[in-house]
Amino acid sequence: MSQPKRPRGGREANEAGAFWEYRLARLRFMQGFFVRRSIDVWPDGLQGSNLAELDVLSTGFDARLRRRTEVIEAKSGAGAKEVDRVMWLRGMATYAGVDEATFAKLHVDSRVRPVARRARVNVLDEAAVSAAEKAAGIDLEDWVGYADPQLGEAVVKAARSHLTSSVPLRRAGKFLFGTFWLSDEFTRIKQLRTLAELLNRHESEVEPAALVLACSEVVTLTALSTLEVTNWRGQYDPDEFRTFATGQFASGLGQPEGLRRVLAQVDAMTHDFVEALHEEYTATGAARINRRIPQLQHELLRVPEWAEAFMDLSTRMQERANLAMHILRALDLRAAERLGSKRDTKKIARAWIGQDQQVADAASLVERFCLSVWGLPARGLEPARK
Repeated sequence: MSQPKRPRGGREANEAGAFWEYRLARLRFMQGFFVRRSIDVWPDGLQGSNLAELDVLSTGFDARLRRRTEVIEAKSGAGAKEVDRVMWLRGMATYAGVDEATFAKLHVDSRVRPVARRARVNVLDEAAVSAAEKAAGIDLEDWVGYADPQLGEAVVKAARSHLTSSVPLRRAGKFLFGTFWLSDEFTRIKQLRTLAELLNRHESEVEPAALVLACSEVVTLTALSTLEVTNWRGQYDPDEFRTFATGQFASGLGQPEGLRRVLAQVDAMTHDFVEALHEEYTATGAARINRRIPQLQHELLRVPEWAEAFMDLSTRMQERANLAMHILRALDLRAAERLGSKRDTKKIARAWIGQDQQVADAASLVERFCLSVWGLPARGLEPARK
């Protein structure tokens, strides 16, 4: 008589759940999408613990550079309350602003499927995933990029933890693997620029693997955000787009901290202007002094010096719109290799065979922009030293 299966628990259950997440991430990555795991949803101000965790985020661009993102909630255990998770997922998808929500569980109760359809949640079980893996030509040992559990658990997990708790980087991990995904593209570009500056300033204080992870993420997420900004080009003529985009990058109003800085600048400018005017008046005794009144919009809302270079990058990415997903995945594979991955990437690189040089050149273009224009430390795009 066979013994009943012992329910998984503790470490065994966690490992099974993580493996299922990696498997789903691998599937989407091999299907042509840009993928990230374990994205934290933080409260405003990043205070306290995270509100929730998104198991898998899968992002794709069409030929017009319109982005669509899918959030996948992965469950492997038999004890999961499936209807509860479907409803939670529908709400979280709305909160995160993603386009599609997918509930993935090894075995899904048939009663859950009509509920999921009504809630507009896709459903994946192990049979569906296995069929999709077969259709994509994925073998058991085809682990690549960040969808590789060996790299993820041994290197990336520790590097992310270091970044999340890093004081000099102002919680860079919480941004790269959290708040980045809930911000608009123009805000993200400015935040990535700030992070590149911080990495340059504090590179000696960051562990080698964490520095490589952070710098590689800055590059890849810059490429992703640039593609999103470039999508706006279709809604404007070239001159209008330049005015619109550079205006979005202008410094000044924004977060409360930025508002306080602007108000302090206004106060200082007003004080200096009045004092200078008073000195001129008392010195000349003139009844009226011809003096230009400062225009705060022009004095305070300055376009950053890197905006012109970014517009050039956007133009070049638009010329390569058909290669968008190949560029993002190639950057991911480069990052994994720097972090120590030895996996064979030939199978996934077949997707851009015949366009290899174009993809490599575009990926290098984004790297050079981050290095030369934003000052990202070059050491962060070299193999991690132990």
